[in-house]
Amino acid sequence: MTTRQEFENLRKPINIGKVFIKNRIALAPMGDIHQFFDKATGKVNQRWKEYMMERAKGGAGLLIPSVFKIANEVLPYAEKGLTDWMVFRRESIRDYAELAKYVHAYGATIFFQLSPGRGRVILRKEAYEDKEFVPVSPSDNRVLFRQDVRCRPLTMGEIGEIVKAFGDTAEILARCGIDGIELHAHEGYLLDEFATALWNRRTDKYGGDLEKRLTLAIEILKAIKNKAGDDFPVTYRYGVKHFIKRPGKSALRVGEIEIGRDIDESVQMAKILEKAGFNGLHVDTGCYESSYWAHPPIYMPHGFAVELTSQVKKAVKIPVIIAGRLDIPEIAERALAEGKADMIAIGRGLLADPYWPKKVFQNRVEDIRPCIGCHDLMYKSETDQYTTCAVNPFCGGEEIFSLQPAKKAKKILIAGGGVGGMQAAAIACERGHNVFLFEKTENLGGHLIAASVPEFKKDIERLLDYYKIRLNKLKVNMKFNISVTPELIREEDPNVVIIATGSGPVVPDIIGVKKSLVVTCIDLLLGKKEAQNKVVIMGGGLEGCETALWLAKQGKKVTILEILPQLIPGIHRANRDMLLDLLEDSAVDILTNIKVQEITDNGVVCIDRKLNTRRIDADTVVLAIGLKPDKKLYNSLAGETREIYEIGDCKKPRKIGDAIWEATMLALNV
Repeated sequence: MTTRQEFENLRKPINIGKVFIKNRIALAPMGDIHQFFDKATGKVNQRWKEYMMERAKGGAGLLIPSVFKIANEVLPYAEKGLTDWMVFRRESIRDYAELAKYVHAYGATIFFQLSPGRGRVILRKEAYEDKEFVPVSPSDNRVLFRQDVRCRPLTMGEIGEIVKAFGDTAEILARCGIDGIELHAHEGYLLDEFATALWNRRTDKYGGDLEKRLTLAIEILKAIKNKAGDDFPVTYRYGVKHFIKRPGKSALRVGEIEIGRDIDESVQMAKILEKAGFNGLHVDTGCYESSYWAHPPIYMPHGFAVELTSQVKKAVKIPVIIAGRLDIPEIAERALAEGKADMIAIGRGLLADPYWPKKVFQNRVEDIRPCIGCHDLMYKSETDQYTTCAVNPFCGGEEIFSLQPAKKAKKILIAGGGVGGMQAAAIACERGHNVFLFEKTENLGGHLIAASVPEFKKDIERLLDYYKIRLNKLKVNMKFNISVTPELIREEDPNVVIIATGSGPVVPDIIGVKKSLVVTCIDLLLGKKEAQNKVVIMGGGLEGCETALWLAKQGKKVTILEILPQLIPGIHRANRDMLLDLLEDSAVDILTNIKVQEITDNGVVCIDRKLNTRRIDADTVVLAIGLKPDKKLYNSLAGETREIYEIGDCKKPRKIGDAIWEATMLALNV
């Protein structure tokens, strides 16, 4: 058992400049929760304040909200309805001041992250379609996501307007009670473009060597200090390595070729920024070309950047905040204890569980709801949906959803102990209902069990362990090796029945599918069958690609066959890009636009879209073409008068977050 003393470094207070921070845990800024502001104006709303206050209640010492774009006439995104960032607005001053007051009441400190804009990585398609809107950059750069669109270089006068706007904004924020400012110079946005030779080819005072390329940042710092005072702290957030292997291609490892910024230059940057008067550095990795370094998926190890970014810590005396999957408390504590950082920034870990700090300090690490690195919140933002955390449906809706005691305790029977069933049981029990969970196997978890088998999916195992501990602490009545039937339901006579019977693998109706060399990916992961050396995987979705990677890491020769033009639709680009790069690195063969016609004793016979036939040798064929809902129990209860609901995969196979969301919303309202 971890003792409280082992987290003593996370508990220690620290100063950034002259501002006191009660512990070493910071909420990292994340800009992809769209329901927090009006997209037409960039103004914040009550949801944003409630979200931030929940993280203050949870015990984080420093809160850094999502990025705010400064208001100026150079890049009038909001005026054109193009913004996907919050925008600093005088109309929101009351909201900023109110938030500062609430945050301070919980003992937390708040810095606002500010940026002049996206520059060459602008995302909104309207920006490309509006002929009057021309993206800007330090130099004549192509827009990353539309190579046929070019940015115009900012003029000297426009740069002066941007610098002035930072000073004016800082003066107002300081009066609102905001404790400091962080300059967002990360991910290849506009400030990062100025600092980077790859994107800054100017010949005036803002271009040239590294010190000149940092002129804009230093002028902004001086403007802020001039307007808000010398004691108003300013930090600088940047990536210590861009991980750009070549244009449009990410490096997979630290030692690969770098055409952007590398660690040696980052160390020099740190020294220049410290000398200029910055009060702290917030270091990260990656950019949009290498999105999985800036937004690390489940495949990226926890604490992956500690050793790399610690080189900045060695070079300066001002506080260094580091980020990068640091939501496992022992890893975060070790980084501080070994002197590799002064503070730890946690992003999605504090979405998954805003009370992470309190649980660490109360020696309740086992109660932390783990982040599973899925980026489901960011994928939802890409599709213009309200975004939340897959494992914490309350995230982003703190003012709307709350756990209230049930007005009348009911007997609730839950059929199925997968993630949906477990979440429904926990919420219903916490509300005071009498819950009985029946699981047809001997273990909780459903598909989480198979999903957690690969070493790179151990966050799923952490989630399953969390649920087991939670249900045991709640003393939920759980019965195993029992299949729920209509007769059992009538015998138990519950007020409410929640069907969470899950799903099973789709088995296609093709010749040879029952041969002994055929196995579903679930049975393979569960160890019910073994793969031989030459493997064909039918299906290039997430389950097929992850299974392929798992097998390739065992030394198998793997080929993925996908009927669609592309692999892995429906997930965030960071997760998709890294998984594809890992498959390439592991020498997995990928064939798209191809359909299996027959499975033989020696492999498969396929046909492509041009009707060409092809034979592929294999001694194992893995089915990974999707899941079908198990509706047998639900359909058998037609005509029952009691309350009956279905949730999760038995309704429609989808993601973990969908099952958790449905389970939560139902359990909050029965």
